[in-house]
Amino acid sequence: MQEAQSKHLRRHAWWWFLASGAVVIIVYVLVTAPVRHLFSPVLAACATVVILVGVRWHRPRPSRSWYLFAAGMGLFTVADSAFGAFQVAGTPVPFPTPADVLYLAAYPCFAAGLISLMAAWGSGVRWGAVLDAGIITLGMSTLAWAFIVMPYLRSQLSALPLAVSLAYPLADLLLLGMAAKLVFVSGVRLPAFGLFTVWVGATLIADALYYSTLATTGAPIAADVSYALWMASYVFLGAGALHPSMAGMARLVPHGQERLSPGRMTVLTLPALLGPALLIADVGGLRGQPMDAVAIASIVAALTVLLVVRIMLLARFAEAQADRARARARTAEDALRQQTSLRQQLTHQAFHDPLTGLPNRALLFEQLEHALRRPAAARTTVLLLIDLDRFKDINDSLGHPVGDELLITVGHRLLGAARRNDTVARMGGDEFAVLAEDLKETPAETYALRFLDRFKEPFALSGHRSVFITASIGVVAITGPTTFHDALRDADIALYAAKERGRNRAELFEPAMSLAQQSHAGIAQDLRRALPRNELTVHYQPVIHLPTGRVTGVEALLRWERGGRSPTPPEVFVPVAEETGLIRPIGAWVLREACRHGRHWHDTVPKAGAVSVAVNVSGRQLKDHSFPDTVRQVLHETGFPPDSLVLEITESTLVTDAETTSAHIRALRDLGVRISIDDFGTGYSSLAYLRDLPADIVKIDQSFVLQGGSDANTSLVQAILRIAHALDLDVVAEGIETTHQAQRLHSLGCPHGQGFYYAPPMAPQALAAYLTTQAILTPAGPHP
Repeated sequence: MQEAQSKHLRRHAWWWFLASGAVVIIVYVLVTAPVRHLFSPVLAACATVVILVGVRWHRPRPSRSWYLFAAGMGLFTVADSAFGAFQVAGTPVPFPTPADVLYLAAYPCFAAGLISLMAAWGSGVRWGAVLDAGIITLGMSTLAWAFIVMPYLRSQLSALPLAVSLAYPLADLLLLGMAAKLVFVSGVRLPAFGLFTVWVGATLIADALYYSTLATTGAPIAADVSYALWMASYVFLGAGALHPSMAGMARLVPHGQERLSPGRMTVLTLPALLGPALLIADVGGLRGQPMDAVAIASIVAALTVLLVVRIMLLARFAEAQADRARARARTAEDALRQQTSLRQQLTHQAFHDPLTGLPNRALLFEQLEHALRRPAAARTTVLLLIDLDRFKDINDSLGHPVGDELLITVGHRLLGAARRNDTVARMGGDEFAVLAEDLKETPAETYALRFLDRFKEPFALSGHRSVFITASIGVVAITGPTTFHDALRDADIALYAAKERGRNRAELFEPAMSLAQQSHAGIAQDLRRALPRNELTVHYQPVIHLPTGRVTGVEALLRWERGGRSPTPPEVFVPVAEETGLIRPIGAWVLREACRHGRHWHDTVPKAGAVSVAVNVSGRQLKDHSFPDTVRQVLHETGFPPDSLVLEITESTLVTDAETTSAHIRALRDLGVRISIDDFGTGYSSLAYLRDLPADIVKIDQSFVLQGGSDANTSLVQAILRIAHALDLDVVAEGIETTHQAQRLHSLGCPHGQGFYYAPPMAPQALAAYLTTQAILTPAGPHP
């Protein structure tokens, strides 16, 4: 509370001091008793004190200028006290008196304070302000000469009184010059500075009124007015020191005053005209006094010189401003030129591929929309989507820099195959597009073959390297109204068909493709919800030891009851799962279910402890770096023995990214899991992989079993059995459906088999019953 009252007092003290001073001045004017002459020293003393109080309250930096003002006001206090003592005593005031010395000594203090204040701004020499202050001072000096100096010089005063009398106007001119420079440099922008300026003005007006009338008439006219103005000046200086903004006066930033505003022109012009006006009016008989006329003329000449210099300075400023304006104009032109160039670059970058320089997807879309808006062109527009076949193998084997160089070279070849007005664009990755308008004479398929032919020759790259690569092309012939979204969709469907039909070919879009694609998309969409909806199940088909008929293992087979419909065959939905990446979560779920069921059979079914569980593993699963960890976690969670788990891998998986595949197979073998090569005999380099990979089982593909007993087929089965025996591998024959097939395989020495002849795939509960009741198919003797 006390602190708040203190802040309130400091914030409003200047106003209370101003109001109190006004009351004192009014009382001075109204009172006629001699004691009123003591009001002036009292106000001067109060002003001295409040200046010191203001410095303590507001702590301006630096504070020496305010201490100089306080010193000057202190001298005024002593002088006013001495002068007032004569007035109160009613005795004549001698001239000069010691009070005059004190008065005159105060002016250098005030001037030094002004200089100190300007020095705190660090403004250097501001020649415009110096010249303007000089013009004001010289202009006022003409009035001082005519009304103060000239009458004193004509008087009969002795040397000392004359010198003191002349010292007052000279001190006022000095104070005027310093104050004018201060105002012109900074401008009046703070309340404290405004009060400060009024203090200087009131002092000068009071001095001019008092000493001009004293010089011309021998006695001051309206002396009370001068006394009131002097006292008012004390009040304004003290109020300025108490105002909170006084601390900011030392931190004012000088503003540019090279320009001459209309108000400033008026302030400078009027003082310059005073001298000629005095001569024309012949004030005090100036023209009859040669010395006075010469003095006024000299002042006018000096004013003229200052005005000429000021005009020259203004002209230089105008030239500098013009130079700066021209420089800014050049800078603006350069900036505009750079902006235009940058806009062009950004536009090019926004619509062109940074690698190949070809138009990008956005520009192709714009061109396609434009083409589809043309009724005539809509009947002859062809859109091609071109995708490089197995481009990932190039990046993986040769590196991405080589892949980038190949993309650039492919772009150049496509440009060479296109017509001049066709648009060849890179859609992203290894996919390109060609938009051909007004293709009237050439069929769309023939036009597409022009681009396919560009891939027959190898691509020569840097480092004397040649790379062969093919492409698949989806073709859309736009023969009617359509949207660019539909055109792109149809081209993409045709491209997918080209990939499915063997790659290195161009396929023209047909409506039947869209239906197949929609079916494919529907399967993918439903398959994403199959696991959360519990639509997937695992069935198991027994693996039989052919000599004894004993069940030695089961193969886990995935089944899908799609939303209450008839079961969807695995050959339909498994490729979709592979393509969409859903095979990873689905495969992990199948693995967990198979191990969980296997653990249950081991614990509950008699003599089932030796039964293994085989789970098919896709290529995507095997390439996943986290797959060995997934197997380890599943075995740990279910408690299923690792040596009872068989992971079946197709031969085609082995020849794709063999390095990663081999590393993961070895990691799985380290867990104790057995590896089976599925569909053996249908792959590319089976013997090499059998030799190098740590496999445990090979499964003879059912095509060898179903083809009957031809000599060639029998020889192939015998060869596989001999190779497996030499490499210490177990063998399982798939797809046994008849007694003849079972007997033939048994006679050839095949140890294991599976198929509908023994049992179809069955649910986990049915298999548990089968294992219990049919552990041995034939009680005695070899089987069959």
